[in-house]
Amino acid sequence: MVSDNSKPLVNSSQNLPSRRVDRLQRCELIVALVLTAIVLFLLIVRTFHAGPLDRDECDALHLARMPSWADLFANLQYTAFPVLFPATVRTYSAIFGTSDLTLRCFGLAVGIIMVALAWFHSRNLHHDVPLVFLVLIGLNANFLTTGTFLRGYGLGSVLIVSLFVVLEKFLMQTEAKRVLAVFLLALTSAQVLFFNAALIPAIAFGAMVVLFLSQKWKRMWLLGVAVTASLLFYLPYFLFTLPKIGKYAKVVEAPMPLATVGQQLLTACGESNRVLSAFWLGIVLVSLVGAMWRLWVIRKGEPTMERHLLIFAVVVIVACAFTYFVFLRLAHDRLHERHYLAFICILAVAADLIVVNLCRDRAVRGARLIFVVTGILIFPLAALPSVVQRQSNIDLIATHLEAAAHANDLIVVNPPWLGISFGDYYRGQTHWETVPELSDHQLHRYDLFQAKMMEFFPLAALEAKIESTLKSGNRVWFVGKLDRLQGARWPTVLAPAPDPRYGWFNYAYTAAWSEQIGFLVRQHAGHVESVRMQEPPVREWERVGLTVAEGWRY
Repeated sequence: MVSDNSKPLVNSSQNLPSRRVDRLQRCELIVALVLTAIVLFLLIVRTFHAGPLDRDECDALHLARMPSWADLFANLQYTAFPVLFPATVRTYSAIFGTSDLTLRCFGLAVGIIMVALAWFHSRNLHHDVPLVFLVLIGLNANFLTTGTFLRGYGLGSVLIVSLFVVLEKFLMQTEAKRVLAVFLLALTSAQVLFFNAALIPAIAFGAMVVLFLSQKWKRMWLLGVAVTASLLFYLPYFLFTLPKIGKYAKVVEAPMPLATVGQQLLTACGESNRVLSAFWLGIVLVSLVGAMWRLWVIRKGEPTMERHLLIFAVVVIVACAFTYFVFLRLAHDRLHERHYLAFICILAVAADLIVVNLCRDRAVRGARLIFVVTGILIFPLAALPSVVQRQSNIDLIATHLEAAAHANDLIVVNPPWLGISFGDYYRGQTHWETVPELSDHQLHRYDLFQAKMMEFFPLAALEAKIESTLKSGNRVWFVGKLDRLQGARWPTVLAPAPDPRYGWFNYAYTAAWSEQIGFLVRQHAGHVESVRMQEPPVREWERVGLTVAEGWRY
């Protein structure tokens, strides 16, 4: 049954003269079309500039392309994503292939779907045009890069925003059949991105608060059951996968100071530009304050759809901020801006919903247009340097080594995670190893890394190979980091894990091993030279250096 107040909110301009309304609507439509064109242009530019897959993307592709589904399930413990994402990549790559450009088009498709979702949200639910959301997310460097690379962050963000939109529609027209759509979207979004597990209950809670205030008890409980049922599909992870991860989880845990949480959130909103980050978050905070003001103004009137939607958006913003922070604290993972993508997408779509409702006021509507035009002028320029950067230069390094390295040389890749992507692009005959040597370079095998951490002499075999290669007159090529200590400083040597000072902190061991290899080269290599190559801009995440050493001195 459709309630009396369930009609979609129209573009709020009843109190304006019709001619002025027409002009304003035309301006909004033109700006929205220009904005959409810019977003699509940036997505296409990113597709053709991203270049090769980086280590994490290769990890995702290797898992998805396991020989059988049984192998895929057996190796889920080594990935950071639930089963639906590698299953999606497996299906996509089976149909379209695995070339770099083909896989970049996967990210392009995700970006286009997000733009289409923004238009559907505005046109279908509010007879408006997408403005605020497209500025905050479509022109956001984090979305344009992280959201389009071969990991689950972009697709997971699309699905969580879709869940928000469907719940919003459910509040406007509380038909029981829409609960099935809520269940399916909650299920799929949770099975693509683990971070969504912190957002789904918070978004559902916002809808349940509205249903509670509207005294729609059956709909409220039905919604609660649907969301709970979707999250029950995590049980296999708790029963089978988490116990396996628990054996080496301490290796990947990292300290997470509160300052780091805030710093990475700012980066997710505006790269390293504090002004843009403040501008981005300021819009969300202003919309939140505006919603509270409007709710205060209409508090004594009859409940309306405007009131329900404002309450929904406010509760979602507050609840998501709380649950996401708790989730990050419990995860004990090293934070990056990509970890915030789904969260900022929810902040943006909730802020957009608030602004649409506040646009009943002429001044707010004008302010929205000014903000969007300002965003069009500044956000693309800020995002463009990141958009045109290659995801990695590992393919260029591999190509150079195929031509320059001899069969009896040795290639040493440091840190070991670079071996995941290096192995994909290197087609030469020269033997290569990582620091430390690992038996599997297909996935992020922290279990193998942990075993090396527990050894007394984890680099002994590798150092012997380096010494033998240099003594025989051949060269050793170092891909990635070669930490040659200056002066009389000696390298850090850690005890077998857990080290008394650093415990199981894997980055401490990586740094110590890098110093030890660099010390060996500094002490005994006859000649060491950094190899300079002409290359386009590369993201810091996988900007790989190349150094060659030859000769031996005692």
